[in-house]
Amino acid sequence: MMRLLLLATEEGIPPTHIASTIVPIIGALIFCGSVYILLWSTYGAKKGALIYGTAFSAFAALMGIFWWFGAPGTPIATGLTYFPGQDSGRYQGKWYPMEPGSERADQFRVAGGDLDGFQTPAEFVGAEGQDAEELEQIPAYRTLIGDLSSALDRMLTAYLPAGGGGAPLIGAQRRDEMRQRLPDQPPAGKKPGSPFFSARAKPLDPDDPASDPTILVTEDRGLRVAGAPLQVVATYVSADPDAPPDPVEIVVEERAFYAFKDPGALWFPSAVWTGLWALVFAGSLFGLDRVEQREKARTPEREPVPA
Repeated sequence: MMRLLLLATEEGIPPTHIASTIVPIIGALIFCGSVYILLWSTYGAKKGALIYGTAFSAFAALMGIFWWFGAPGTPIATGLTYFPGQDSGRYQGKWYPMEPGSERADQFRVAGGDLDGFQTPAEFVGAEGQDAEELEQIPAYRTLIGDLSSALDRMLTAYLPAGGGGAPLIGAQRRDEMRQRLPDQPPAGKKPGSPFFSARAKPLDPDDPASDPTILVTEDRGLRVAGAPLQVVATYVSADPDAPPDPVEIVVEERAFYAFKDPGALWFPSAVWTGLWALVFAGSLFGLDRVEQREKARTPEREPVPA
């Protein structure tokens, strides 16, 4: 068995293979059919099917409720997140970048060109004052940090788009503006000419460019809004090809940038699942009650035996 599992894992079965369609069907028939056969042998075909339908649909609807609203201590939408035939990201939440003064940013009162009113991720989850190790133990904080990383990527892409090789895709006018902010001479020992431009979020520690980026978050009109001070950085490398690179970075521009999150509807597939199985449960329960009533009507009442 272990060799078969390893073989299946190494070779892989594509989703279009017939086995990918047959195996779930066979599994459902074996799992559901074995239980139904036991009920059939005891209660008959119709009543056994109604009993099984009532029990299974109640379980499925209960699971749907947990997927929909989340169990205590778990996030929502932990079950179905898309329907068959749809893209897996169909109902995922998406971040939309916006720069101050844009038509999109004008819809939010907090996106006015500064970061006033925003909070750090720790403050947003109510865990301000705790150190990094304690924050990592808070699921809400870890989830928020991962979400804000996606927002930062979208903001950087909109702020300074880059091509496949990493070169910025910006107009000649903006490139000239950045070059005008550079020093007349490159730093000592660095290669002359145009440096490499890139974008990043302002580091939390100004003296350590490798420190965590500064990204803030708030809520506006019921939507999550992220903000970050973004920088355009000019990087000079060593003029001596045999020397260590030891790049020198010069910040040529810094401005606030924003993104808001469309929460999506990850709960929708779970809600549909729950609703459908709730209907099956109601129908099975109604049919089972009708069968029970007919059986009682056909059973003659017995006179009580005198003591």
